[in-house]
Amino acid sequence: MAGMRLFSLCVLLCWFVGISSAAPSGFNFEETSFNDTLDGRSLKEREVFFTCGDPNFSPLLAEAIQDAERIMQNMIDHLELAISLYDEDASGELKADKRTRTQRTFDEHNAIMTYSMVISKIYFGPGNGLNESGLEKLKGTRDLAKTMHSQYSAFIAGQPVRWVRGGFPYLTIYCDDAEVYSERNSRGLTYTEATGNASTKVSNGKTLYWINQRRGVENGGEAWLLRDAVCALQPGTGQTRFGIVPANPNISAYVYPPDKTVIEETMVFCPTKFDEWTTIEASRIASGLHHRNLHVDIGSHPTDAQNAAALRLLAEPDFTTNVPPRSFRWLSDPLVATFIHESAHGFAFTGTGNTLIDVLCKKGTPDEQTTTSPSCLAQVARDLEGHRDAEAFAMYAMATWANAVFWARFKPLGRDTYTD
Repeated sequence: MAGMRLFSLCVLLCWFVGISSAAPSGFNFEETSFNDTLDGRSLKEREVFFTCGDPNFSPLLAEAIQDAERIMQNMIDHLELAISLYDEDASGELKADKRTRTQRTFDEHNAIMTYSMVISKIYFGPGNGLNESGLEKLKGTRDLAKTMHSQYSAFIAGQPVRWVRGGFPYLTIYCDDAEVYSERNSRGLTYTEATGNASTKVSNGKTLYWINQRRGVENGGEAWLLRDAVCALQPGTGQTRFGIVPANPNISAYVYPPDKTVIEETMVFCPTKFDEWTTIEASRIASGLHHRNLHVDIGSHPTDAQNAAALRLLAEPDFTTNVPPRSFRWLSDPLVATFIHESAHGFAFTGTGNTLIDVLCKKGTPDEQTTTSPSCLAQVARDLEGHRDAEAFAMYAMATWANAVFWARFKPLGRDTYTD
């Protein structure tokens, strides 16, 4: 996109502080103002920066990041609640008076059962040797959520991010790969022309493509990097960009960590998804079925309006058709769910060595799936690998936030009628 400017994430986000705590209402994106006076600041003094010139999508992404901070705090609260159900000796045994649904509050049961069904099974019955490792997984997810919440808060506040190699890198968020990459370097040469080497490399059976990056490179330089795919600019297969790099229409967003020459982490949101995310936001606000409408604080009860919204949600075709119902995917539709997923991949939010992955089902086959498929998500949770999966992490965050209903069966159930 031409004319891109580099914006402070804090500048963009702080505009929303006055409205974000209220129930969702329409946004007047035209009122958003930006400040580009931070463009020339020294890299070593940087905070977190946000570059995106799309007048509709930029404020929507800023709102999603603001939401993510609150959703992550709520996730921490639910994980702490689940941990409180266990004996304090780290044995992984549930307290004798917390072992069944009837012994727990709704919030307690929701916290532990949603984890078991969405992320990973963690309790196997009294005296089972797997219980201890299950509790360790639960605590590990809690610790990761705390780290991510702390980073979200720092970024939103515009606080400097202390950066050292091997720690939390700087992060720049882009809304098009063209803001970051190019086929040719500053001298107008392709990788092959500049180096005399082939433009591709095969690693672990996957073809990777050399591409030039000029943003976030040490000493303001440029670097040749290997990438397997980039965002598509339109629907349909067979697309390429930046020469012969595959442009995948199924990619919504992605993140790449820093390396030896690139000292910033790169997060990209794909333009082909902008209209879809904007439409989802607008339609859910209009229907009163936005995820903010469906949030109930721990220890509280849904309001009459939330009960009415829950009934409307339960009657949605997404959950009542047999073609098949989209069920749990409803939670993954909002932009905030994608942001949480991608930030769980990012060193800037998790710290080096703590990132989550995309766990695969039927790996290496034509039917290979990621956990964005509810059936794959359920399978991974049963196979005890879900605590490593970014989508499972994001879906637990969303399910415990939109808790005017109970999501642990992969579709919403009434808070008073669930049977788990």
